[in-house]
Amino acid sequence: MDTFDPSVLEGLAKHEFLSPAWLEEFERLRERLGVESVEVSVPLRMNQLIRGAPFRDDAIEAHVDTTGGRLDIALGLLDEPDVTIALDYDTARSLFVDLDPQRAIEAFLQGRITVTGDLTKLLGLAQALASRDERVAAIVRAITS
Repeated sequence: MDTFDPSVLEGLAKHEFLSPAWLEEFERLRERLGVESVEVSVPLRMNQLIRGAPFRDDAIEAHVDTTGGRLDIALGLLDEPDVTIALDYDTARSLFVDLDPQRAIEAFLQGRITVTGDLTKLLGLAQALASRDERVAAIVRAITS
């Protein structure tokens, strides 16, 4: 990875996490900075249902697909996923913006995250997230209100 100067992210407009404007800005910055998807050796097809977003009434439907060797995250649901997780918006924000794995464990134990399907494959995803590109985390923090 090239040297990354986080000052290029200063002063950007902030958006609600996972809102349409947030998704557009994230993709634009990822492309501009040349940030590639993380390589993943564990094949996983996971659907995500994120409830309680402040900008919509219904759940956000998203997915993670690593079957192509890279971490692909997008809106919409996959057919025949290995696992489906349902969680609330605040927990999702803590996981992906604040990078707080303790909050995920607490939410799981309290029943705020439900998992249907192959839990062992979901645990394999932790490997991919541990090796994430720090530029991605910086972009997420810079554009999230």
